[in-house]
Amino acid sequence: MNTLMSRGRQGLMQWVKVAVCALMVSSWAPFASAAENPYAMIEGVSEDLLGVIRANAQHMNSDPQRYYGAVEQVLTPVVDFDFIARGVMGRYAKQATAAQRARFSETFRQDLISTFARGVATFGDMDVRVVNPGSAPSGKRVNVLQEVRSKEGITKVSYTLVRNRSGQWKLINVILNGVNLGKTFRSQFAQSMQTHGDIDKVIANWSADHVADQVG
Repeated sequence: MNTLMSRGRQGLMQWVKVAVCALMVSSWAPFASAAENPYAMIEGVSEDLLGVIRANAQHMNSDPQRYYGAVEQVLTPVVDFDFIARGVMGRYAKQATAAQRARFSETFRQDLISTFARGVATFGDMDVRVVNPGSAPSGKRVNVLQEVRSKEGITKVSYTLVRNRSGQWKLINVILNGVNLGKTFRSQFAQSMQTHGDIDKVIANWSADHVADQVG
């Protein structure tokens, strides 16, 4: 039971970092259009992710890469992992080489996706809804509020999205029940640098589980 609850907390935490976090399967190509409403995008992606969980979570133990891959297809097209990873590195991003930044971005993406996928595996019965959806904003930045309802209660999520040069809305941060995940991950990276004193060692030891414990 404790393990289940721990995974539940991780799942609800990650339901944003990117939880919706971060989707370009062909059926979701319309969500990448410049005219897309970010409220509708978050709502659609959330529902699609629930469908993936219901259809693939059964493979988590027998074929975890199949399950992780299905979740990754949903998240990658809408989450700007490179932007988030650079923000997580903070001032150390300037000290890192291009190769180190690229390696951390990939490590961050893969770790976050697998942590999220494990966390939400038992939550196919979640109900998600966007609070007070509006029309597509004219600006380049918007916060989309969402409520995630499960047996554990209601989790309030705020997604920060920006419109890139191609007109696509991309997720860059999540605030979960008042906890800013971007800042929390950045604090984790800084603390890890103090511990290891080396960017390569920080990358090698990176794990989103530490943040999941803080948010839970």
